[in-house]
Amino acid sequence: MVQRGKVSTTKIQEVEKISALVKDFKVIGLAKLEKVPAKALHNLRDTLRGDVIIRMSKKKLIQKAFKASKKKNLTELADNILGITAMLFTNMNPIKLAQFLESKAVKGPAKPGDLAPGDIVVKAGDTKIAPGPIISELSQNLKLQTLIKNGTIHIREDKVTHTVGQLIDAKQAQLLGRLGLEPMTIKLDFYSAWEDGEIIPTEVLHLNIDTILDNVRLAASEAINLSLELGIITNDTIKPLMAKAIRSSIALAVNLPIFIPEMVDQYMAKATREAIAINGAFFESEDQPESEEEPEPEKKEEEPSGLGNLFG
Repeated sequence: MVQRGKVSTTKIQEVEKISALVKDFKVIGLAKLEKVPAKALHNLRDTLRGDVIIRMSKKKLIQKAFKASKKKNLTELADNILGITAMLFTNMNPIKLAQFLESKAVKGPAKPGDLAPGDIVVKAGDTKIAPGPIISELSQNLKLQTLIKNGTIHIREDKVTHTVGQLIDAKQAQLLGRLGLEPMTIKLDFYSAWEDGEIIPTEVLHLNIDTILDNVRLAASEAINLSLELGIITNDTIKPLMAKAIRSSIALAVNLPIFIPEMVDQYMAKATREAIAINGAFFESEDQPESEEEPEPEKKEEEPSGLGNLFG
């Protein structure tokens, strides 16, 4: 009979610590750490202290702790773990946490195998590097034209060494570091979260809250306008609909032969407007001169012609 190995005390304690954090916090997130240097992670821990607890552990131990919690869908979150991942324990809204982590992104040096996040440009000028074999290395690996001036290597002109998405090899990463360039964005890649039994995917975590609010306001405005057009009574439309009904009632009463004592002012105003309109139309017709008929030209009597002239 094969005996199973005894589970180490360290692993048991780790599962217990994770279980305690699961119990104490409403939101659990997962963030990739592949591109995050130890120093940057340490600084981030200090920045987040009091709001977020960052903890790293083995996937199997995380799965065991999440399963033991018996919280809805939490084991599914553990199954989503990708590569080197840190757990984020917080009570902060997950989307706000994603925005906060984005705001804490910093620039860092390139590593072998990185893809250029944008065009990498080496500016013309003094590198502060003493002449040596590095001159040929800069030329061969980064295609940089150099000159020696005042005892240091100078770059002759601005040069794009990598375009967006281009692979940075080991030698290029080393040289870019020597030149003091930090083209990479270093941040926690927050890719999944759990809150109140729901798994929140990457595309939701990184939504723009301002855009969402603008869309909600627009939808609410359009819904109110549609309700007003259809006469649907809600808390938002009751007052405008009542005002519209009152205006329509007044207009109907003024135009119908119905006398309502409370509307004397409206009747008088209408009568005044109509009187002015009639009066204006009457005087306009009086002022127009009558068209004079042109006199017909007098017909000249035709003188008798022919034999009559002989007896004049």
